[in-house]
Amino acid sequence: MNISSSDTRHMPKEDDHIHLGHDIPEMEHAGHINPVEKSREYVKFAVILLGIFVFSVAITTLRGWGGSRFGNDFIAVFFMTFAGFKFINLEEFALIYRTFDVIAQKIRPWGYAVPFIEVFLGISYFVSTDAWQINLLALLFTGTAGYGAYKALKRKPKSHCTSPGTFIKLPLTKVSFVENSAMFVMSAVMLFI
Repeated sequence: MNISSSDTRHMPKEDDHIHLGHDIPEMEHAGHINPVEKSREYVKFAVILLGIFVFSVAITTLRGWGGSRFGNDFIAVFFMTFAGFKFINLEEFALIYRTFDVIAQKIRPWGYAVPFIEVFLGISYFVSTDAWQINLLALLFTGTAGYGAYKALKRKPKSHCTSPGTFIKLPLTKVSFVENSAMFVMSAVMLFI
């Protein structure tokens, strides 16, 4: 395989990971093979997003539709769902995430911390009635992650999506860009509601 020197600086190395008690993911899953993007994978991704919306409507209906309740519930379910997918294979996610995230490239454990931060944000949105501080934190978190994914998309990366585990096979950068852009916009909107 032909890899230019500019491509190798973002690729995880064998010793650039933290063992969590299971095998090291195969390097072909860590960004060295171009995934075949099939339309059914996009349909699966759309089903996940639709499921998040429907579940959020159900939760808000049970809790009451006052104020910004639906927005908070939607963001909470969104963060918790995508965090859950990342926990399926946390080490592989962290390795691939580090190939494009601007913070994870500088701070190695950041990729491992991302799902925990998303769980924290999700729980915070569930319990908060006036979440302006949480919205600011979410803007900072998703804005930084979205920026890294956008830069990587411009370079046309070749990393599989580990975010939804084995259920969906799409480039992690595309999923991350959609995920973080959606949460950035929702958090910004929630600041003014």
